[in-house]
Amino acid sequence: MDVFHSDTLVFFGATGDLAYKKIFPALQAMVKRGHLNVPVIGVAKAGWNLDQLRERAQDSVEKHGGFNPAAFDKLCSLLRYVDGDYKDPATFQTLRKALGAGQHPAQPNYCRFQISPDVTLAFGVNVLAAAEDTGDTVELLASHHPGADEMDAYERVLGDAMAGDASLFAREDYVEEAWRIVDPVLKAGTPVYDYEPNSWGPREVEERVLPVGGWHNPKVAAERME
Repeated sequence: MDVFHSDTLVFFGATGDLAYKKIFPALQAMVKRGHLNVPVIGVAKAGWNLDQLRERAQDSVEKHGGFNPAAFDKLCSLLRYVDGDYKDPATFQTLRKALGAGQHPAQPNYCRFQISPDVTLAFGVNVLAAAEDTGDTVELLASHHPGADEMDAYERVLGDAMAGDASLFAREDYVEEAWRIVDPVLKAGTPVYDYEPNSWGPREVEERVLPVGGWHNPKVAAERME
């Protein structure tokens, strides 16, 4: 059964560091692999125009992705730009106009499996939103094993986003909770100690964690040759 992808890719923060270092190189790689052939709309609040965004994209792939003239030219032909404040509803009205006739295609319920190159078992069902006449297709991915042909992390994330695969995405409340736990540790200024390879760790650990009777590190006695 055919698997339908989104007919437009929209990414926010198009003028930021993440887009510069990761997103544009991933987009060029997707074009080169034949995985991207739909309009790509970058959104940002920078006072830029499309030509400036294309210049930024070229500088990005030259420094971080390896410039490929053919793939980059095609990427430029797909690239669009919307400038505006995310808090301003007019920005999203402009974005809607930029989307044009693009819409996520409706799909029937389905069960699919794939053996090669990835092993995948998935169930897709249409979910009707409350008070809406149409809904979205939600896919339950029961099993998935990445293939040997590894892609760049952001290339894979963008491809999965277009395919509606949320496996690599975290929920907002999960991310906030992780930062609540990790952030104090990162800000605590915990010292890092060097230690010799094949040893049992730095000596400073004995000043902080010391069991009754001290540590007894096992040693391998050299065999005596007669």
